[in-house]
Amino acid sequence: MLQSKCNGALRPTLVVESVKLNNELGLNVHIASEAFQHTGSFKFRAAYNVATNSPAPHLVTASSGNFGQALAYACRLTRKKCTVIMPAQSTKAKVDAVRSFGADARLVDVSVKSRGEWLDEVIAELGSSVENVSPYDDPRVIEGNSSLADELYQYKDRFDTVVVPIGGGGLSSGLISGFRRLGLAVDVIGAEPLLGNDAARSFRDGTIIVNNAEPATIADGARTLSVGQHNWEILKNGLSDIIEVSEENIVRGLQLLFFQANMKVEPTGALSLGAVLSDKQRFFGKKPLLIMSGGNVDGESYVKLLMS
Repeated sequence: MLQSKCNGALRPTLVVESVKLNNELGLNVHIASEAFQHTGSFKFRAAYNVATNSPAPHLVTASSGNFGQALAYACRLTRKKCTVIMPAQSTKAKVDAVRSFGADARLVDVSVKSRGEWLDEVIAELGSSVENVSPYDDPRVIEGNSSLADELYQYKDRFDTVVVPIGGGGLSSGLISGFRRLGLAVDVIGAEPLLGNDAARSFRDGTIIVNNAEPATIADGARTLSVGQHNWEILKNGLSDIIEVSEENIVRGLQLLFFQANMKVEPTGALSLGAVLSDKQRFFGKKPLLIMSGGNVDGESYVKLLMS
């Protein structure tokens, strides 16, 4: 059902090998970039699956940007209304993109109230015709993201390990679900900002641990308070490990991808390479596939990161 609904809407992911990057790392890595997906990140896979399977005429979500713009575009394609609650400090490019697709982007101060509290207020205002859509904690999100595993299957001889950014867990749980469905045995390793390491702590303790506040990491796609409950049920037994990535290694990964592989990624998208840089020895003798989850970043911010 998923493939028949999504095949005509999705763009294929780009899987490449960079000789220059591999020489720099001393490893044999491949890169799967979702920067060319509609709206510039993997989030469109989930958003489109949600929009096509929701009976509601108006969808509402809280997002720092990538899921917000993905849902906005999916709603435009399916002729639904869309409202996105966004932190006031969200990347301008992502706010502009949400609005360009016809959605209502509402900027809120998350230091005053959490995204969830702002979301509850807006839903109460809009009434019963709306559906609250989680960017990650929803079976339809997991199912939509599992479509990436279908695409990667054709490259299965090129990798034995997948390193994937993790925030709420929608992409990582989708990949695990997809690989299981396809009968493909592969190690899936999460890459999480050290400043927002709730998933890593949860994985170590065997129960969901919640951040006290929204993490102040440059990887804005991973500024979640915790992994989702639906995702956790898959991640706790499906992940091989989670590597915590410093801000320095996130930036270094972003720089290497640009200068050595000619690839533009946002900080969250650089988490996978940042994880390799954080624990390179673990990948010697392996064939890692690094998931670059998106490429949405302001030009000014991107230049500063490249030159830092």
